[in-house]
Amino acid sequence: MVAAAAGSTVEVTGCDLSLADIVAVARQGAGVRIATAAIDKLARGREVLVAAAARGERIYGVTTSVGPKTSSVISAADAAEFNRRLLQVHNAGHGPLAEPEVVRATLLVLLNSLASGRTGVRPLVAQVIADAINSKRAIEMHVWGSMGQSDMSSMADLAIALFEDIELQAGEALALVNASAMAIAQAALSVVDLDRLLHFSTLVSALSMEGYAANPSIVSDIALRSRPLPGLTAHGLAIRRHLAQSYLLQPGAARNHQDPLCFRSLPMLQGVAHDNLAFARGQVEQELNASQGNPVFSLEDGGLAAVANFDMVSLCMALDVARLGFAPLLTSSTERVAKLVDLTWSGLAAGLIEEDGIGAPGFNGVALFHKAITSEARLLAAPLSGELASSSHSNGVMDRASLAALGARRALELARIGRSIVTMELLVAAQAAELRGRTPLGRSTGRLLAYVREALPFAAAGQRPPNVQPLLDHIAAKPALLDELLSGAGT
Repeated sequence: MVAAAAGSTVEVTGCDLSLADIVAVARQGAGVRIATAAIDKLARGREVLVAAAARGERIYGVTTSVGPKTSSVISAADAAEFNRRLLQVHNAGHGPLAEPEVVRATLLVLLNSLASGRTGVRPLVAQVIADAINSKRAIEMHVWGSMGQSDMSSMADLAIALFEDIELQAGEALALVNASAMAIAQAALSVVDLDRLLHFSTLVSALSMEGYAANPSIVSDIALRSRPLPGLTAHGLAIRRHLAQSYLLQPGAARNHQDPLCFRSLPMLQGVAHDNLAFARGQVEQELNASQGNPVFSLEDGGLAAVANFDMVSLCMALDVARLGFAPLLTSSTERVAKLVDLTWSGLAAGLIEEDGIGAPGFNGVALFHKAITSEARLLAAPLSGELASSSHSNGVMDRASLAALGARRALELARIGRSIVTMELLVAAQAAELRGRTPLGRSTGRLLAYVREALPFAAAGQRPPNVQPLLDHIAAKPALLDELLSGAGT
């Protein structure tokens, strides 16, 4: 993602919100501006709602109550009080609070949804949300409670905070709490983070290949042409670019004949994650500009429809697919680390530290920790789409759930823990590559090794293996070279 320029502004139209916009507002401090055309759509959408109510139509959450009480009629005089109670009854949130970047992303997704005009709220409601984003207002939003049929409890947190001193009119409270903005916002941030993790893993795996003296035939033209899957091809070529000029690619170079599958399947493992993530990304990008409300109002013909647009099964399933794609990628990282620290497999010093007469296990402790957190990551990849809520809720009306918000939270956590997993592989790969002493390293991998050594020294005989935290801190503080290598500009 390109960093947002200081003082930059995202124009919200209701129809073309992008992942880059989410990152700019949530993480880079960009402000927002509601497009003139969107203000017009908001006004027209409100006119459709008001006209339908004036015709005496039964409108869910506008002229009737909600859930099991749809037989209750809400008069115009009672609309404000109904709105107040609707927010209160759904404000059950407790437990962990969303990070500020998730709150800002949620506000932006909600604002874009309202700006479509399909929810029937006034322009004023949208402007209050835009003002909250631009003022960087701190809002407490709990992440527990969403079943994926809208994020009602979390959205009630936002609505009460934003509109405690503003009277909401008919239908507006429902439009705010009946949104899936939090799930979509977290999903958007997660696919961005998982994409970066994927490219980071591909770069690090190339250095692991050099540390192991792996056979590079897996990224040859012959190999890649034989199974032309998009992701496999893309990451096979990326590994080859990272290894350009490496001793591994030199004719006659000594290397393994038949590597373990954690090395031999590398392009395939990275490729599956790539293809799965591409599918999930497409689904998320569509949801950014799709309606999640009920009812939905048409600006084209002035009508409305009762729908289940709040059902986030497509988003939940897309996130399941994305997370599942990273399970083999991360578990294979554990196997590469295990092979590198084992002298039987790598041919290097046991534990990757030369014997000093004491018999210290070297990087074996790192490998054990790596295995432990990778087990956690694998559990985060478990699918959620098959979960089903009790059909007793709301007199049996709410008889299914998608758990999309939970899936998005798990995707964010998977990206976070995956970053540590791959950074630990980088720590081990750097030690192995330097201990093996074969040169030259690849154009990218050589620069990556130098980058690691800026944060941590080579562990010589008698020294303890370094902790991974300084390397994580170094990456966070000085991302420029890594960004260059991940983008391909450094190759």
